[in-house]
Amino acid sequence: MYFVYRVLLLHDQQQGSCRIKEYLELSEYFVEENGVEPDINYERLIQHKHLILISCEDAGEYFSLCERLRYLTEIPIVFLTKNDDEWIKIKMFQLGADDYVVEPCNNGELVARLKVRIEQYLRLTRTFGIIRSKDLVIEVFNRKVYVKNQEVELTIREFDILLYLAQHANMVVAKEDLVRAIWLEKYVEGGYNSIAAFVKKIRRKLDPESEGKQYIETIWGIGYRFIS
Repeated sequence: MYFVYRVLLLHDQQQGSCRIKEYLELSEYFVEENGVEPDINYERLIQHKHLILISCEDAGEYFSLCERLRYLTEIPIVFLTKNDDEWIKIKMFQLGADDYVVEPCNNGELVARLKVRIEQYLRLTRTFGIIRSKDLVIEVFNRKVYVKNQEVELTIREFDILLYLAQHANMVVAKEDLVRAIWLEKYVEGGYNSIAAFVKKIRRKLDPESEGKQYIETIWGIGYRFIS
């Protein structure tokens, strides 16, 4: 997996949370870790995050935290706790939690649940059929691209690459993933060089003056990131 999801990990037990952090990082997640404290500036912590994971012994102690976080943001909130009480689960969902995972649980299952919640959120919050970034507008179903209300002519392959990057906005997309997504194969001879050439052409067409770098950022040694 090469897409970088950003997770805010809040916890009440340092040792256990460190193990969670390590496993998430091994699964290519960026994790910012913080203890649950009354004077924390949560509004700052949640900036540019894809999900909040709250690891705690007893979720029943954090009703107000869940409610506060849901007031501040629409990103997914997931509880990881040893408390299996049905009433507490229901209450958490009513207050805005998106998932409630009871420990002990399989680490692979936890990562899969987080990934599903993040991707559901990204799909639901993306304007239906239209992707926008600054002066750029992509009409997904019409396969048309506009910059400053002027249509930009892209080839089929160029549009597919731009769309794939835009559908994973603000995440690092590896060249390997682009090759698999566009050519539907794990390896295509010259595929990595072809991706670089296509991206260069796309950039020039989107903005000849800056070569489109305000839309597509190169992440050296890995791939690209679409900036929304």
